[in-house]
Amino acid sequence: MSRGLPLNVKLCLDKALDSALLSVETYNKPAVKFKSGGYIVLMCIAWTSLFHAIFFKRGIKPFYREKNKVRFRACLNFAQ
Repeated sequence: MSRGLPLNVKLCLDKALDSALLSVETYNKPAVKFKSGGYIVLMCIAWTSLFHAIFFKRGIKPFYREKNKVRFRACLNFAQ
């Protein structure tokens, strides 16, 4: 991966690449019966990790916590 990227961005990009390659590998195996489901799940993980890398690179946390709340909620603010 690129040298100048922060560690959390590199890790997310590595995870995205590995998930995408594994999804194609799973789909191409002849013995697997649940090909499309495994492909879809792993590719969704790859896209999610890629978006997390983009958010981390821009300095945006992909999650936030509301005041006086314990649970986290996904951040879908793309307008930056």
